[in-house]
Amino acid sequence: MDLSCTSHGDVLRVRLAGEVDHFTAAPLRVVLAAAAAYGYRHLDLDTRAVSFCDSGLLAAVAGWCGRGRTVSHTATSRAVGRLLAMECDLDRRKTPGAWRVTGR
Repeated sequence: MDLSCTSHGDVLRVRLAGEVDHFTAAPLRVVLAAAAAYGYRHLDLDTRAVSFCDSGLLAAVAGWCGRGRTVSHTATSRAVGRLLAMECDLDRRKTPGAWRVTGR
């Protein structure tokens, strides 16, 4: 994964490229933790060049959210768009057992 950052005021702009999974997202988690400690309040995420991602990306961004911090997506790759759509769909399901293993 390639990561680049710029900032303006309390906005941190992060551009990601390549593959983002649990292991490769570690630098992103470090950057976001440092940014939060330095008082940044908003994350502007550009993932147009991300070719693969899994819940590691969601976990890193979820760690950022809270305590009044917000996130927006400037540009989203197809892979990230699918992941966000799945996450949104799962979040809407409030019934127990929605994630049940089938076919056994």
